[in-house]
Amino acid sequence: MTTTHVLVLDFDGTVCLGDGAVLTYARLLDEALAATDEQHPPRLVEAVLARFVGSPLADEPEGVDEAIAYGEGSPDGYVVAERVSRALGVDDAARSAAYAGARAALAEGRLEVSAPDGLADLLDSLPDGVRVVLVTNSPEHGVVQPLERLGLADRVDELVTDARKPAGLPAVLERLRADAGLADRPDRLLSVGDIWPNDLEPAAAQGSPTALVERFAAPDARPTHRAATLPELYPAVRAWATRTS
Repeated sequence: MTTTHVLVLDFDGTVCLGDGAVLTYARLLDEALAATDEQHPPRLVEAVLARFVGSPLADEPEGVDEAIAYGEGSPDGYVVAERVSRALGVDDAARSAAYAGARAALAEGRLEVSAPDGLADLLDSLPDGVRVVLVTNSPEHGVVQPLERLGLADRVDELVTDARKPAGLPAVLERLRADAGLADRPDRLLSVGDIWPNDLEPAAAQGSPTALVERFAAPDARPTHRAATLPELYPAVRAWATRTS
């Protein structure tokens, strides 16, 4: 089958919804801090993150207001947790272990996740020439299993994990277009994601259209399309997928 379009989807926050994984990441970072600092307020990183995602803890520890400053300007919860924990003294090895633990919990089905309403139907309705590729910085373990539980695994034609976005994304996009015979048609690749610098800006720099799921305000972003939820972007995706000129 000839590929006419390439639809690139992000995973966390775009295809896979739910704050369980990032809150687990924060809790594991708090545990790492407690292991090295007995004075560390319990659940401090988690409390900062919970505020960021709009579900503050009922019993916030002391120091939340001060710690929030470390995560200001972050594009998503993972960056908030990374910046706050780094400022509080978590090293890279402990942070990597916490991230791996959160992805394992996701892979094992211990966290509640959902897909955007109507996503499976959208993907089923796209023309035959549209190749759907999921590109994520996450390891394969923790992506494949949720996709299967969400009923989306069979609707994705290719999975690119450990993509090292944003630095690694330009090469991935160029390869996807070349493989599809669309090297000189950047307009035939649409990148959809929730973080402008990671998911969309590299695609826009190559001349491709972009669609931003703007759960958190991104005033500096310049996507082709933007909306608070992915379903609001479905008409734009369908219009792009059926464009032949």
